[in-house]
Amino acid sequence: MKPAHLTLGPILFFVAVAIGPQSASANPFPKGNAVSGKKLHDPRCVSCHNSMFPDKDGSQLYSDLFRKADSAVKLRGMIEFCNSRTNSGWFEEEIQHVGRYLNDTYYKFK
Repeated sequence: MKPAHLTLGPILFFVAVAIGPQSASANPFPKGNAVSGKKLHDPRCVSCHNSMFPDKDGSQLYSDLFRKADSAVKLRGMIEFCNSRTNSGWFEEEIQHVGRYLNDTYYKFK
């Protein structure tokens, strides 16, 4: 009979290979749905963002030139700030959705 540590080796290797890449590239908004996030974002955020630019293209806020968030933590903070500022009343689930939409569309944080 083989010792337990010899038989578990291949199993642990398989689990590490199977799980490793997924966790390394996990989205920082794992409970969010990008489609739901866009539906929440557009009516609450677009008009405010558009008002900040002479050409009325508020999506520029997400460009490298204007973005304030350089990490997923800061992006979440900006979403929470805007949620409060616009009185959107979003709960955690909605914040996750908007975060997922913005991250998938513009930021690409891991």
